[in-house]
Amino acid sequence: MTNLHNIVNKFIFKLSKSTKMSIKKIIIFPFILSILVITSGCNSSSDTANEISTNRKELTSLQSARTKWDSNSGQYYTIQSQRACECRAEMSALMKISILENSVISAVDINSGEAIPQDIWEGITTVNDLFDLIEKAIEDNISIEVTYNEKYGYPETAKIDVEQLAVDGGLHIILSNLDLQDSQSALDDVIWTLGSFDSIAGPQPVIENTNITLSIDMENMQLNGIGGCNNYSANFVLDSENHDITISNVISDQRWCEKPENTMQQEQNYFATLSQVRFFTFDKGTLNMVVGGDAGLHFVVTESSTEQQEINNSSDDLTLLQIARTKWDSNSGQYYTIQSQRFCECLPGMSSLMKVNVLDDSVISSIDTSSGEVISKVILEEIQTVDSLFTLIEKAIDDDISIEVTYNEKYGYPETTKIDVEQLAVDGGLHIILSDLDLQDSQSALDDVTWTLNSVDSIVGPQPVIENTNITLSIDMESMQLNGIGGCNNYSADFILDSENHDITISNVISTEKWCDEPENTMQQEQNYFATLSQVRFFTFDKATLNMVVGGDSGLHFIVAE
Repeated sequence: MTNLHNIVNKFIFKLSKSTKMSIKKIIIFPFILSILVITSGCNSSSDTANEISTNRKELTSLQSARTKWDSNSGQYYTIQSQRACECRAEMSALMKISILENSVISAVDINSGEAIPQDIWEGITTVNDLFDLIEKAIEDNISIEVTYNEKYGYPETAKIDVEQLAVDGGLHIILSNLDLQDSQSALDDVIWTLGSFDSIAGPQPVIENTNITLSIDMENMQLNGIGGCNNYSANFVLDSENHDITISNVISDQRWCEKPENTMQQEQNYFATLSQVRFFTFDKGTLNMVVGGDAGLHFVVTESSTEQQEINNSSDDLTLLQIARTKWDSNSGQYYTIQSQRFCECLPGMSSLMKVNVLDDSVISSIDTSSGEVISKVILEEIQTVDSLFTLIEKAIDDDISIEVTYNEKYGYPETTKIDVEQLAVDGGLHIILSDLDLQDSQSALDDVTWTLNSVDSIVGPQPVIENTNITLSIDMESMQLNGIGGCNNYSADFILDSENHDITISNVISTEKWCDEPENTMQQEQNYFATLSQVRFFTFDKATLNMVVGGDSGLHFIVAE
C-alpha cells in the first residue's frame, strides 16, 4: 500500500493542493477499509483466493501489454488523450500530446486547436506513467478497469478506483490514435526556443526580451526561425543513424534591432554557432545542438502557458508570424491557387467561397466555387493574397489591434485570420479563411486564364490595340496549342516550350477566313498580330501580365481578360 501512495505522490507533486488531496483519498480510503475488514474478521479464505487470482490475471495482462509496448514503441510518439476528472477544463480536454523520451514536449486541444498551457503538461500521463500507476494499483489491491491496445499494448482505457471516481479524483484516462515515430520526427513537430548558449564557462543565457527560435522542416531539409531580430533560414544534411547534422547557407533578413542592447551581436553569435553544429541530442524534451566539447546551443520547447501568452502577446504574435512567413517564403512559388472566403458586411460576391489564382502576388482570376461563375474585376481588386494578408497581420500587431490567426503547419500561410474581432460586425474588421493551397510553377498560369492583348510593343513604344477590337490568347499546355481571336477571326497555332528558360517557338498559325470592315484597319492589325506571334522567342511574367517577346523592344503585351 505504501508503494502506490509514494508513487502517486511523486507523480502529482506539481499539481494543485486540491488535486493532491483527491488522489490521496484514493489511497487512504482502501487502506482504512482494509484495516476495518481485517479487524472484523469478515474476510473469508475464498475471497482472499479470488483476490489473488484476480491480481495475477491483471498483472499477467499488464506484463503482456507492457512487453508488447516496449517491443513496438520508439523514443517519440503522438497520441490522443482524454482524462475524465473534476479538474481544470484544460486537463479534461481531448488533446493530442507529443511524447519524447517519456517527456511531454507539446499538447494541443483537438477541438479548439489551441495549445494546452504548459502548467497542465505536468499533470499529463504518458503511456509509461500509466503503466506504472496500473502496476502499483494491482500491487496494492486497488480497484482497476483496464483495456489494452491489441497491436501496441498501450492502455486504451484505464480506470483506477472507479467506484469513488466522481468524488475523490480517481484516475480515468482514454488513449487512442497512437502514432509511433522515429525520435528525429520530434524535430519537425515543435518550435524550439533557445534557452542558452553552452560553452566551457557554462551556460550563457539569452538576452532578456529577445527570442531566438528554431523550426526544422524535415521534408525540405531546411531550418527556419528568428535570430533575435531577423528571420533566417538554412539548409541541413542529417545522418539519421548517428544524430550527426551539417548546417549550411545560413541566410537572414537585413533589419537592425537596437534594443535590447547587444541583440545584433547575439544574433551573429547564434548564426555563427549554428553553422558549426556537428550533432544533436535529446534530453527530457530538450534539444542540444552540439558544436563539440561543451560548446553548443540548448533549446527548449517554446513556452505556451496562458500567463506567458498574456505577458508577451504581441511578441508571441510577431514570432509566430515571422516563423510562418519564413516557411511560406521557402515554399511558395510565383503562382498558386487557393480557396478563400471572407466574412463581412460587403458586396455579395466578396463573401463567396472562391478559388483564387495568384501570380506574382497579383490576383489574375477568381471563380465562385458554388456557382462556377467568374468573380467580377471589381471584387478581384479587394481579394487578399497570402502576402498581402501577412502584411495586414503584421500591421495589426504593430498597432496593437486584436488578432486571431492560425497558420498552416506545412506552408505557413494564414488559414484563419481575424483582425479586430470584437468590432468585426460594425467596423469592417477582417475575417478570412484560406484553404486548399496548390503551389505551381509560374508557367501553369499560362494554362489557367484567357489573356487579352493590351499593346504591341516596338522600339517606338507600346502601340495600343484599335478601340473596340479584341485580341485574345488561350494556352492549352496539354495539347501544346494556342487558341484565340485575332480581332476578327478565330485562330490556332502550335508551340514548343523550353520550361527552364521560358523559351517558346510558335508555328502553324492558322485562322478562319472572315473579313471585318470595322473598325478601320482591323484586318491589318490582325495580320500584324499573327506575324508577330509567329516570331515570338520567349515570354516573361510581370505582376500578372504576360509579355511575348520577339527581341529587343518588340513583342506582345497581354493582360488578364476582363
